[in-house]
Amino acid sequence: MMLPKLFLLSFVFMAQETPVPLLHPVSPMPSFSVVSVRPSKPDDESTHSATNSDSYHAERTTMKDVLAYAFGMGYDQELDGGPPWMRNERFDINGKLDAEEAVAIKTMSRDDREEKMRLMVQSLLKDRFHLTYHFEAREIPVYRLQIAKSGFKCPRDTTSLPAIPDPSKPRFRWSAAPAPPPPPPGWHEPSPTERKRMMASLHMHTKGWPWWLIATSLSHQPELSGKPVIDDTGLEGPYECDLQWSQEGSEGTNQYFFQAIQDQLGLKLQPSRGSVEVLVVDSIVHPSEN
Repeated sequence: MMLPKLFLLSFVFMAQETPVPLLHPVSPMPSFSVVSVRPSKPDDESTHSATNSDSYHAERTTMKDVLAYAFGMGYDQELDGGPPWMRNERFDINGKLDAEEAVAIKTMSRDDREEKMRLMVQSLLKDRFHLTYHFEAREIPVYRLQIAKSGFKCPRDTTSLPAIPDPSKPRFRWSAAPAPPPPPPGWHEPSPTERKRMMASLHMHTKGWPWWLIATSLSHQPELSGKPVIDDTGLEGPYECDLQWSQEGSEGTNQYFFQAIQDQLGLKLQPSRGSVEVLVVDSIVHPSEN
């Protein structure tokens, strides 16, 4: 599947009609049989995270990103507290199941398997980073995704093959696309000038996409500043939408994001307030040696 370039800039996560509760621990907690945690090499520029049937693997990941996966966070404002290094220091983390657990997890549904893997990452954080935390319900700024007065403009897609293998809405927030492959030798992080040029012409064509994936993609653009999005559209099933926009400050000639979704898709993101469950980090320390 050809992925639009906005997916290469950030992961996007699932949006639902109400903010999704975070994943709380259970008793007893599952855990990996083998865990490896190392600081990332300073000259390594690739970032990659993946789960397989028997393992969790993350390269050059921050604790913010690991926490987001482990507790099912989809938005920046669902995480509070913790030291600055939690958001900027990078680690290579591997967790592996034993042979018996690897066989058992393969028999589970996608959602049950995903829940168990996330809980095992929670155990890893507690054991190796000595994480302590609590949950709070907070009233915070959100956006509500709604159909504009002009009416929804994306036609129902009844002919395309599904753009992802399983288009059903997952129980947990879910990466909409796999991480991009490691960059080729000689690749470098785009300069501010190059990034500005990239942001001048953005395009999303949702042929074969289920609605929840479309809402997800719209909900995690930088213009929203990490605020949670509540999907009030009531839409389900596949739709074909075509959106072109320019990021503000990029010197692009397309419409900016908020106006573009209203004029081109017949949608709007309405500022509001809502009750959202937040993970508050009480303490976290640098990992113990392997």
